[in-house]
Amino acid sequence: MSKDLCTCSPLRRLTRRITIIYDHHLAADALTITQYSLISRIGRVPVANPELAVVMGMDRSTLSRALKPLIAAGWIETFDPPAEAHLDKRSFVLQLTAAGRAKLDQARPNWQRAQDEIDRLLGPELSDRLDQAVSDSYQRLQPE
Repeated sequence: MSKDLCTCSPLRRLTRRITIIYDHHLAADALTITQYSLISRIGRVPVANPELAVVMGMDRSTLSRALKPLIAAGWIETFDPPAEAHLDKRSFVLQLTAAGRAKLDQARPNWQRAQDEIDRLLGPELSDRLDQAVSDSYQRLQPE
């Protein structure tokens, strides 16, 4: 079944609107939602850049550009992966510094305010349906 409507345009419009809400709340912490997402993910456990790129749905060059200001700010540090990791020469491991952990802890309440605003505006049923539809769609669109 074919349809005349583009799937991409309304999804991009929605993600831009959601990004505006998160960025508005995180502006007090001098972070964007992309930066917050990166420090939040890296803060869970040190991670190699190729794995982080996959988890974040980014290519490595986009990830590198996004990481540069976080590394320059002293929130993330890099180190060589262990030999048994069998990663290529362009790979490195990322972890939060103490300053990065403090930045994440400082920003978390503003991230939560953004999340609460989105959940309030969408309502619990639509919010849950949207989360499920996005997760399902992302999984189905992964390369084989």
